[in-house]
Amino acid sequence: MDASVAMRSDKTTERSFDPCLPASGFSSSALASGQPLIVSPGQASGGFRVEYHGVQVASGYFAGPAANRLVFDTLSATVSSVSGDDIVNAVLEAVLACNPQPACFEVEVADRDLAARLQEAGAIERRAERLIVRPESFFQLAKPWLGSTPKAYPEVPILTNGALHPQRPPKPAGRVYSRFIPWLNTQLGFHVADIEADLAHFHRWMNDPRVAAIWEDGGDLSYHRDFIAGRLADPRTLPLIGTFGGVPFGYFELYWAKEDRIGPHYDADGYDRGWHVAIGEDDFRGKAFVSAWLPSLMHYMFLADPRTRRIVGEPIHHHAQQIRNLDRSGFAKVKHIQFPHKKALLVMLLRERFFMDRLLSPDLSGLSGEDGRPVPGSLPRGAA
Repeated sequence: MDASVAMRSDKTTERSFDPCLPASGFSSSALASGQPLIVSPGQASGGFRVEYHGVQVASGYFAGPAANRLVFDTLSATVSSVSGDDIVNAVLEAVLACNPQPACFEVEVADRDLAARLQEAGAIERRAERLIVRPESFFQLAKPWLGSTPKAYPEVPILTNGALHPQRPPKPAGRVYSRFIPWLNTQLGFHVADIEADLAHFHRWMNDPRVAAIWEDGGDLSYHRDFIAGRLADPRTLPLIGTFGGVPFGYFELYWAKEDRIGPHYDADGYDRGWHVAIGEDDFRGKAFVSAWLPSLMHYMFLADPRTRRIVGEPIHHHAQQIRNLDRSGFAKVKHIQFPHKKALLVMLLRERFFMDRLLSPDLSGLSGEDGRPVPGSLPRGAA
C-alpha cells in the first residue's frame, strides 16, 4: 500500500514553503495505541520516516520545485496495533502542526479503501476530483489526541438546583488528552486528577502564595484530599492535572456551565463548558507554555463532546495578564459579572472561531529556539 500527499495552498497565488520537522522527531500519539508514532526527517534532504516501537512503518519525501508535494514511497500497516489511517494521520498532524501557514493541502492516496476511510472520518474531503486536508477539519478529529472518538451521551434532561440541563456522562479516568508541542519539543498531557498520585503537588500548589491569591483554597492535606474527591464526585466538574513531558505543572478544573454559578448570568446552552486554572510550577510559566496548554485545553473540551459549541470563562476582572492571554486565544469579552466573592469578566470562545481561525496554532512571533531560529508551529496573525 502506498500513498502520496501533495501540499497545495487553497490560494494558488500563495508562495510555497519548505516544510520542516523537528530534528529529533515529532511524536504523534493516539492514547489508545500507547506508544507514539515518531515522524522524523529522513536521511536525505527533504525526506521523512515514521517509526513505531523503533520499527520503520513508512517513509517518503517532500518533492516539487518548492518542496510542495509530500510523497509516501513506503507505507506498511503490518504492525497489528497501528493502521495505515494512523500512519497517514500522524504525518499530516506533524506537517500541519509544524507548518500551519497553508490553508489546505491536496491529498492523493493510491489505496482507495484507505482514502475512503480517511474521507469518512473527516480527515480528508473531496472537492471535485481533488482530495484535500484542511486544518479546521483535521483538528476536529478526536482519536489522534483523545485516543478514541467519544460517543454522544444520551441527552436526558434533569434538574439540579433549579437549572434544567442534560444528564452528564460518567467521568473518564487516566489520561484524556495528549499532544506533541513542536516549539517545546515535548508532550503535553491532561489526566484526570488522582487523589493518591496528585495530592502532594496539588497541596503544594494551592498553598503557593501566587495561586492562593486567586483561588483562596489553601489548607492542609486533608482539606485538599476532600477538595479533589469532591470535584471527582460532582457530575458538573472534571478535575485535570496538566503535564509537560510527564512533569505535573498545573491544575485545570472543567465544568458544565448550565448548572454552574455562571449559568444564570447568560443564555447558557446545555453543552457550554467552562474552566478554571492554577499554574503551580514557576518553570512552566511564560508565553511558550501558555501558548501550548491554553489552546490544547480548549481543543480537549471541543473534542470531548462535539455538541460543545462555546467555552466560557470568568477571570477576575483585574487579572490583566490572564485576560490578555484569553484575548490572544480568541475569547470575546462579553460583560462583567458580580459574584458574591468577586467581580468577574465573562469571556466566550466559539467553536467556529477556534477551528476556522486555527487557534490551536498560536502566534509565537518573537520566540526563537536554541538555534536562534523562529520556533516551529507559529502562525503569525499581526498585532494582538
